[in-house]
Amino acid sequence: MARLVHSSSDEVDPWPVNKPSSLEDLCIDFLVGNIFTFLNKTDESYCLKPGINFPQGLSDKILIKLAKYSKHLENPKDNVFGIFNNRATTSLTELPLRYTAVNNQQLKFLCLHPVRRVDISYCSEINSQFLDAINQTSKTLQYLQIGGNDIIARLDFILNESRQVEDQTNASGDHDERLQNMTLNLPHLRHLCLREFQGFKPIDDMPMESVRILERVIQPLRSLTHLDLYLCGWGLGQRFLIKLGNLDLPNLVSLTLCDTLNGCEPALDNLMKLRTLRHLDISQAEDTNWYLPVQYRNPTERIANLLAALPFLRSLDISGTNLAGDLPWEPVSHRLEPKKSEEPEEPCGLPGNDGRTFEFLGLLNCPGDPCRRKKLPAVKVTGDGSEEQIILSLNVYRDKPTLLTRAFNALFNKFRFETVKAHCAALEAIVEGMERNKHDKHVQISGSASLFYIVKGSRKPFITHVQKRRVIYCLLDAMERHITELTMMRNGCLTLCHFNIPDEVLHCYNRLVRVLIQMLKHEHNDDFLLRIGIFLLNSLACQVESEQKKVLGDLEIVEVMCKIIQNKLKNKVCDEILEVCWSTLWNVTDETESNCTRFMNQQGMYLFLDCFNEFSDKEELLRNMMGLMGNIAEVQKLRQNLMNEEYVTVFTNFLESKKDGIEVSYNAAGVLSHLLSDGEEAWRVEIPSRDEVILRIVQAIQRWPLESQRNINYRSFGPILNLVRCFRSHASQYWAVWALCNLTKVYPDKYIKLLKEEGGLEILEKVTRDPRPITAIKELARQVIDRVQMPVEASEEMNE
Repeated sequence: MARLVHSSSDEVDPWPVNKPSSLEDLCIDFLVGNIFTFLNKTDESYCLKPGINFPQGLSDKILIKLAKYSKHLENPKDNVFGIFNNRATTSLTELPLRYTAVNNQQLKFLCLHPVRRVDISYCSEINSQFLDAINQTSKTLQYLQIGGNDIIARLDFILNESRQVEDQTNASGDHDERLQNMTLNLPHLRHLCLREFQGFKPIDDMPMESVRILERVIQPLRSLTHLDLYLCGWGLGQRFLIKLGNLDLPNLVSLTLCDTLNGCEPALDNLMKLRTLRHLDISQAEDTNWYLPVQYRNPTERIANLLAALPFLRSLDISGTNLAGDLPWEPVSHRLEPKKSEEPEEPCGLPGNDGRTFEFLGLLNCPGDPCRRKKLPAVKVTGDGSEEQIILSLNVYRDKPTLLTRAFNALFNKFRFETVKAHCAALEAIVEGMERNKHDKHVQISGSASLFYIVKGSRKPFITHVQKRRVIYCLLDAMERHITELTMMRNGCLTLCHFNIPDEVLHCYNRLVRVLIQMLKHEHNDDFLLRIGIFLLNSLACQVESEQKKVLGDLEIVEVMCKIIQNKLKNKVCDEILEVCWSTLWNVTDETESNCTRFMNQQGMYLFLDCFNEFSDKEELLRNMMGLMGNIAEVQKLRQNLMNEEYVTVFTNFLESKKDGIEVSYNAAGVLSHLLSDGEEAWRVEIPSRDEVILRIVQAIQRWPLESQRNINYRSFGPILNLVRCFRSHASQYWAVWALCNLTKVYPDKYIKLLKEEGGLEILEKVTRDPRPITAIKELARQVIDRVQMPVEASEEMNE
């Protein structure tokens, strides 16, 4: 079935249709997001509740989703692998366990399934005794990828054990059977990949005999068609590399030695014995110990000899080497007449080639930029000579982080200085490469840099919701793993800013907040990162419900903001960071009592006074601070902490403030209105007196234009309606009714509906009928009632 393409996309940059996920995918997402709802706890793990079972295809999809997008398989304490222990309720055919916390015991249970593919690379809990588990799949396993951590790499332990078994069994005649149990007993294995294999590094300056891995592990795999040894050269040693050419594997058609050959010419020459090869990768990009590109002697002659010895070779990767040679020097002609048609054609772009056309040729980061040559004898070429070459490089090198980083850098430069057309292909290739190389900070930094250009670019409207989620998960993975890397955190935050926050991140709200707060706690000493981190947190605190605000509080956002404010006060700096810190505290305490309490416990009122005394002329700062005070005052058990002469004096003086329109004065009146609402017996301040405060609030309200534009956002009128009912303080009631009148007049579309939903009309009707309120209050209440009850057209005319 052909992939559906967005109707507005084009042939150069086709995008999938942005449609809802399938019902099956939605159910899997829900299951993974609420996994423990479907499980029972056992002594050491979990199991599915009775009556729940997953058929084969569904089991595979659930495990893939758990491994790729859930944190449950990355934490050894969660141990939810147990749900797959019972083969009567689940059935797996592949184990994509890269970057999970699976251990040997769990792997044994998983390998009881008839699995065909296993990837346990970068699994930190696996140790060298994993072979017992892997050998259980001997009847079905076709693909195995291992390596990427120091523990699994200690195959010298295995070979030492093999040697002991061999000595013990020579006399018993049971040699073959017992020795087989100590190596890979996988007769159907077709693809073996060893990644970053360091198993034979010297121990206590004693070198290990790595050649035995050929004899014990690789050579017995008679069905092997693909052998991939990525970044293994230093672990296996030169003698091993030279012996590779002696492998007797009749079905071997693909050999990958990326970052493994390390310029070893005898090893390269000996590969000519492997005459059945159709694909050979001898690329080099890891430059810790080498000056790149790798320089071989007589490159043209060497490539010619290699091709002559490998007649079936149709795919060759020589990236990062000089094996593409140099084209013959062409003299520059100064003739005025045209070139004669019989003059010789341009030479082949690969000197030493015997005339064959390759299906694939890898030429990334080669000296002289051979990828830019005109007559390259290949259908597909990787390099940085064109956008097509770069995109192909991203896909081909997705499991080779050293080369992938170079391809990402080429794409980044293309975005910065030129134009990239295939945004969709680039996005999907970048995310795939970052997902498969979470451990590599260079991949994450360079990949996220290009993601930034895509997410903010002209094709942003075409990005589907599925793609957006992958990008966000990918960025969070990178930021969690590399939180000490300043550039990574910058790239991640800048890219996240271009999503619709909070709506497009609600699916990972807690995780994003946790990452940002951890980032702010870390001493990056970078004002830009501090500013953008606080900006994101402030955006996450806006327009969310109380439950999300509680999450923010539980993750210590109040404590972090207060600490930043303390540092700004210490340095006597009032900047955008300080203002947004107070704005964040204002948002996160809105109708959230627990966060208000946290603020008070952090000596927040001292911070308030210190900021007021130090920066009393900063309008935006004062507005945010007073907004926060309003939230504190709404909490009955906390507002008595504000009943202090110094605080009340500050609030009362703010009533005359004209800073930021009416906002500072309005917020101050709101704080005092809540203090007054507790009655005369609760007023413990002598100066200013309660009567004076009431008078000054009324005078302030009478000065405010009723059509004032507001810089405030109410999600609920609950606290205001409580004051509308407060007949023992007419100043409090006056402020509350004025607020409703102003908001429904200036923003009728939003606030009339909210007032109706929360029963405000009934409360205002009671006010108009009650004899206690002053005339001004009743008039404002009647205006609100009339505005809400009149037809929409008439209301608009009235507002005009």
